[in-house]
Amino acid sequence: MRLHQSLLALAAVLAASLLVPVQSLACPARPAGLVPPAGMLLGAYVNPNETWLGLQDDQQKVTTFESMVGRRLDIDMHYYQWAAAFPTALEKWDATNCRVPMIAWAGTRLDDINSGGQDKLIRARARAVAQFGQPVSIRWGYEMNGDWFDWTAARSPDTAATFVAAWRRIHRIFKAAGARNATWVWAPNETALPTESWRDPTRYYPGDDVVDWVGIDGYNWGSSSSSFAWRSFSEIFTPVYAAYAARKPIMIAETASTEDGGSKATWIDDMNRSLSSEFPQVRALVWFHSNKETDWRVDSSPAALDAFRRLTLSR
Repeated sequence: MRLHQSLLALAAVLAASLLVPVQSLACPARPAGLVPPAGMLLGAYVNPNETWLGLQDDQQKVTTFESMVGRRLDIDMHYYQWAAAFPTALEKWDATNCRVPMIAWAGTRLDDINSGGQDKLIRARARAVAQFGQPVSIRWGYEMNGDWFDWTAARSPDTAATFVAAWRRIHRIFKAAGARNATWVWAPNETALPTESWRDPTRYYPGDDVVDWVGIDGYNWGSSSSSFAWRSFSEIFTPVYAAYAARKPIMIAETASTEDGGSKATWIDDMNRSLSSEFPQVRALVWFHSNKETDWRVDSSPAALDAFRRLTLSR
């Protein structure tokens, strides 16, 4: 999924919000690493029209989505550019309403991180997360094996090693700052694009000691893109899942289906069945609820919404 340029205004809207430790006494305790003892966490990125009008607008979108699908989200995902301050009032609101905020934190030039030139910024984010005091998932440098971001495989065949070094440096700074409430989600794109072997997702894995969840980003583009065809959930997610399911809990960190080229409702129902029969280590799923490159929203049709509601009832 290409960088969500329209989301970068989020930082300007929320950065002025000063945070104090959140007290969420009515919320159940979260297990270590946020991995549920049974079942699956349900999350979403909720921005159906790809606009940002402020904190109240975002809150309304999330609560409307929850009412529509029939349950509260476990994970609310937000995108932040590299230099944007977080956590903000949005994450505080999530925590007080028993959701885990997931920060999809964009990268920057990897050499700038590895040289130490970004340490001050990283340390400030780490201290803010530690002060926040509630569980936060951090999905830094997502889709690093694609060709559409500054931190991705398009830069050179050496990007894998420099990415791993940058991840480990960021993780080390967060640990030193006491941000033990941060859970780390490594999330490659489900396929290497283009398909040179050095873009294989496994080359970018930073190590079991610094990854809590293996996330996977993957979409059924159908006929909405000339680069793809209609693909089942299993086709999309099996390769990366098979490589890591024995080692780490798996998160479907971004997914959705188009309506173009097949039945989206059937795709969602098949996903629901596949999660039970083929993907038992998937312990969280985050839907990309947006009308962007194509209509990824769960309510792009009544049939699709009914299928998604069946999914929420079974998880």
